[in-house]
Amino acid sequence: MNKYVVVDIETTGAHPVQSEIIEIGAVYIEEGQVKKIFNELVRPTQIISDYIISITGITNEMVADAPPIEEVMPRFIDFCEDVPLIGHNIILFDYRMLKAKATALGFTFEKMGVDTLVISRKMLAHLPSRKLGDLCEHYAISLENAHRAYHDAFATYELFEKLRNEFEKQEAKLFIPERMKWEVPKIEPMTKKQKNYLESLCKGHSLALPQGYEELSKSECSKLIDKIIVGHGKLMR
Repeated sequence: MNKYVVVDIETTGAHPVQSEIIEIGAVYIEEGQVKKIFNELVRPTQIISDYIISITGITNEMVADAPPIEEVMPRFIDFCEDVPLIGHNIILFDYRMLKAKATALGFTFEKMGVDTLVISRKMLAHLPSRKLGDLCEHYAISLENAHRAYHDAFATYELFEKLRNEFEKQEAKLFIPERMKWEVPKIEPMTKKQKNYLESLCKGHSLALPQGYEELSKSECSKLIDKIIVGHGKLMR
């Protein structure tokens, strides 16, 4: 594998469809050397929570003037070309999040990939932790700005090369890119019954209906109804 892209993302949460990407960082590697880099903040439609801010250091002010995902994703797809992707927990997290956003924008995002977390769990099972930061410490890899996408991506590139040098001859299959299989779940629109009940619930409690509520999914509407009931109670008959 002479060419590959190492990617990391920061997000507003862990749900691949409902959460949003707030930063994409990546390095394009060719013949073991960095050929180009990708490092962009993304302006979400959601407010970044205090919890996410405490982890990433990315504030709402920092993304206020950043481009939206509609502009960033096409640039990232072009950046990746058709080479395999590598990431730490990419199979269960980064790839799903990226594919969900790409699919929503009408792009095809089918990728081959290698997951350094999978390799580490297999080959470094004796270590107390296979978190990226702990593995960087184990291999003396510099990671000054953890949980910022580009810095995590670059550290993962260095980690992958360390793992490949140490274990590829022993477990070659772990280093061969495989198709990352995941389909974006279909989003069902809210039912007429849900819509009518939400409207009645808001009216009964003198609450304003959320802007664009008619576009809510079945799941989103259900969560909103539950939230209103918890905060204000059910409708009195």
